[in-house]
Amino acid sequence: MSPLPLVGALNQERAAQVTESVLAAISDASARFVIIDVTGVPLIDTMAAEALLRTVQAAALLGCESVLVGMGPAAAQALVGLDVDLGRITTRGSLERGLEYALGRLSYRIVAAREGGHRLT
Repeated sequence: MSPLPLVGALNQERAAQVTESVLAAISDASARFVIIDVTGVPLIDTMAAEALLRTVQAAALLGCESVLVGMGPAAAQALVGLDVDLGRITTRGSLERGLEYALGRLSYRIVAAREGGHRLT
């Protein structure tokens, strides 16, 4: 699993760098999942959404499933208004939920520890 926190605006040059970095990390780690965290992206416009889609498609060609997390209400509403098809991307509301999803698909279980924390089994 490979996490990808994004912070700041995504212009075309930065989006290309992100895609290149993601693909290299997936290849290096033989990752089965990449979690793309857009919590720190202030605006997801058509260009940014298309860049994310290209990254997801390229990751899929390497056998890696992408999980998009941290989408805020304003960004979600903007994407719906732009008619961007994110139907091929697994989304979860938070990084925690994205990790739970990916770990579950890898047959891990997250259980509460006695002290109130979590542990993997």
